[in-house]
Amino acid sequence: MLEAAGTVMWVQYIYILLTVAMGIAAIFKAAVYPGIAGLIGTTMCWFAGSGLKGSLLVGTGSQKLGGLATAIVFLVIGFGVVYHSGYWVSIFGYDLTGVAWCALGLVAGFLFTKKKYALG
Repeated sequence: MLEAAGTVMWVQYIYILLTVAMGIAAIFKAAVYPGIAGLIGTTMCWFAGSGLKGSLLVGTGSQKLGGLATAIVFLVIGFGVVYHSGYWVSIFGYDLTGVAWCALGLVAGFLFTKKKYALG
């Protein structure tokens, strides 16, 4: 149903746009390290979810295992950087820790990556 409505990719676009906007806003509020960590860490978690889904959809057995290993590495680095920096976001009146925002990126990347996008 979401595919037919054309909203599948919009969820990912909105997540990335919000991530970039909030990271840049943090940098301009003199929180340079948390802002950069918010940009890099949350994007890595989104990459992990999207890459894992892509490798599961189109990969061979060894590519699926490699995709899982790479996703775990990206998640550990992304969560670690964001957690260490103390990054947090406030969106639509709700305060979220940076780790929660990373988890949303992981879910968005995994759920909304479709096979036709994974094929390139």
